[in-house]
Amino acid sequence: MDQNKIIINDVFLFKVAFGITRSNDEIKPQTIEEHRYRNDWSIWKKAIQTELNSLSKSKVFGHIVHTPKGVIPVGYKWVFVRKQNENNEIF
Repeated sequence: MDQNKIIINDVFLFKVAFGITRSNDEIKPQTIEEHRYRNDWSIWKKAIQTELNSLSKSKVFGHIVHTPKGVIPVGYKWVFVRKQNENNEIF
Protein backbone atom coordinates (compact mmCIF):
# COMPACT_ATOMS: atom_id res chain seq x y z
CA MET A 1 0.00 0.00 0.00
CA ASP A 2 1.38 3.39 -0.99
CA GLN A 3 1.29 5.65 2.05
CA ASN A 4 1.22 8.73 -0.15
CA LYS A 5 -2.18 7.66 -1.52
CA ILE A 6 -3.87 7.15 1.87
CA ILE A 7 -6.63 9.68 2.42
CA ILE A 8 -6.57 10.94 6.01
CA ASN A 9 -10.13 11.89 6.92
CA ASP A 10 -12.56 11.34 9.79
CA VAL A 11 -13.47 7.84 8.59
CA PHE A 12 -9.82 6.78 8.44
CA LEU A 13 -9.10 8.25 11.87
CA PHE A 14 -12.16 6.53 13.35
CA LYS A 15 -11.07 3.16 11.96
CA VAL A 16 -7.57 3.58 13.37
CA ALA A 17 -8.87 4.64 16.79
CA PHE A 18 -11.44 1.83 16.81
CA GLY A 19 -8.74 -0.71 15.96
CA ILE A 20 -6.54 0.53 18.79
CA THR A 21 -9.31 0.48 21.39
CA ARG A 22 -10.47 -2.98 20.35
CA SER A 23 -6.99 -4.50 20.12
CA ASN A 24 -7.42 -6.35 23.43
CA ASP A 25 -11.02 -7.40 22.67
CA GLU A 26 -12.18 -5.67 25.83
CA ILE A 27 -12.82 -2.16 26.97
CA LYS A 28 -10.28 -0.98 29.50
CA PRO A 29 -11.83 0.50 32.65
CA GLN A 30 -10.96 4.17 33.18
CA THR A 31 -12.22 4.77 36.72
CA ILE A 32 -12.38 2.95 40.04
CA GLU A 33 -16.16 2.72 39.64
CA GLU A 34 -15.74 0.87 36.34
CA HIS A 35 -13.24 -1.48 38.00
CA ARG A 36 -15.67 -2.32 40.83
CA TYR A 37 -17.94 -4.17 38.38
CA ARG A 38 -15.18 -6.40 36.98
CA ASN A 39 -14.61 -10.00 37.99
CA ASP A 40 -11.05 -9.16 39.01
CA TRP A 41 -12.03 -6.27 41.32
CA SER A 42 -10.52 -7.97 44.39
CA ILE A 43 -7.11 -8.01 42.67
CA TRP A 44 -7.41 -4.33 41.71
CA LYS A 45 -8.54 -3.41 45.23
CA LYS A 46 -5.53 -5.18 46.74
CA ALA A 47 -3.17 -3.43 44.29
CA ILE A 48 -4.69 -0.02 45.10
CA GLN A 49 -4.38 -0.63 48.84
CA THR A 50 -0.77 -1.77 48.42
CA GLU A 51 0.01 1.44 46.52
CA LEU A 52 -1.71 3.60 49.15
CA ASN A 53 0.23 1.82 51.92
CA SER A 54 3.48 2.45 50.04
CA LEU A 55 2.68 6.14 49.59
CA SER A 56 1.79 6.44 53.27
CA LYS A 57 4.96 4.67 54.39
CA SER A 58 7.04 6.97 52.17
CA LYS A 59 5.21 9.98 53.66
CA VAL A 60 4.29 11.25 50.20
CA PHE A 61 1.21 13.03 51.52
CA GLY A 62 1.28 15.52 54.37
CA HIS A 63 -1.37 17.33 56.34
CA ILE A 64 -4.18 18.97 54.43
CA VAL A 65 -3.78 22.74 54.38
CA HIS A 66 -5.78 25.54 52.80
CA THR A 67 -4.27 26.84 49.59
CA PRO A 68 -3.42 30.56 49.63
CA LYS A 69 -5.23 32.78 47.14
CA GLY A 70 -3.58 32.73 43.72
CA VAL A 71 -1.88 29.37 44.29
CA ILE A 72 -3.00 26.46 42.13
CA PRO A 73 -2.19 23.09 43.72
CA VAL A 74 -0.67 20.26 41.70
CA GLY A 75 -3.27 17.67 40.77
CA TYR A 76 -3.05 13.91 40.70
CA LYS A 77 -4.36 11.05 38.62
CA TRP A 78 -4.57 7.30 39.13
CA VAL A 79 -3.63 5.25 36.09
CA PHE A 80 -4.84 1.66 35.95
CA VAL A 81 -2.71 -0.66 33.83
CA ARG A 82 -3.03 -4.38 33.28
CA LYS A 83 0.42 -5.74 32.58
CA GLN A 84 1.21 -8.82 30.51
CA ASN A 85 4.43 -10.76 30.39
CA GLU A 86 5.89 -12.52 27.33
CA ASN A 87 3.58 -15.52 27.96
CA ASN A 88 0.49 -13.25 27.75
CA GLU A 89 -0.13 -13.81 31.46
CA ILE A 90 -1.86 -10.83 33.06
CA PHE A 91 -0.57 -9.67 36.43
